[in-house]
Amino acid sequence: MKMIARWMLAAALAVIVADSAQAQRGGGGGRGQGGISIGLVLTNKDLQDELKVTDDQKGKLKEMTDKQTEMNKKRQELFGGGQPDRTKMQELQKEATALNEEIKKATDGVLTADQKKRYKQIEIQAMGTRAFANADVVSELKITDDQKTAMKEVTDGMATEVAALRKELGLPAQGGGRPMAGDTPPDAEKMAEFAKKAKPLADAAMEKTVKSLSADQQKKWTQMIGVKFDTSKLTVRPMRTSN
Repeated sequence: MKMIARWMLAAALAVIVADSAQAQRGGGGGRGQGGISIGLVLTNKDLQDELKVTDDQKGKLKEMTDKQTEMNKKRQELFGGGQPDRTKMQELQKEATALNEEIKKATDGVLTADQKKRYKQIEIQAMGTRAFANADVVSELKITDDQKTAMKEVTDGMATEVAALRKELGLPAQGGGRPMAGDTPPDAEKMAEFAKKAKPLADAAMEKTVKSLSADQQKKWTQMIGVKFDTSKLTVRPMRTSN
């Protein structure tokens, strides 16, 4: 179990960079994937502290918290026995998607307006360069076609560098180490090294992308993301295990 947990942790860190490398591969105007799961509001202490979630709010969300904890256990069990079954993975994904919607409704009725605003800011931060492929962000910033082209050049360049890094470390050419049914878990140390070396590439791509925005857009972007939050805490803590 410890080996699987270390693999999942390293893979999750690497996926952040791998997904960012493909953010605007199609031109940057698509909806893009969301940054973080709303379930982390229930289980991640760092996020709870940042949002200032009260004990009273935690009590109101206890039923959802218990369901999220059970879902995390199911994930660990699925990946803890070697190669996971594809059918079981698909079933668990459907269950997780339904639970996420249930949690969204519950938290929407409990969190304050300020807490929801801060969560949204952190969610956008967690997207990395993927944020600029998110339809809501594109609309809010009024990103032009020329800017989409410039952003695509940046992310294409990062994708090339990331692919070269994967090859150098002997990792799969695509996927960033994301667990798939039938896969042999990649070496956790290599995955951790990939995550460490690829992060500066993602940071540089983000800096270049933001610089392609106008002064007014950059001001709006700063408002959209708020105060910087260490989003790596959102990846690490939910995957810790004592087994």
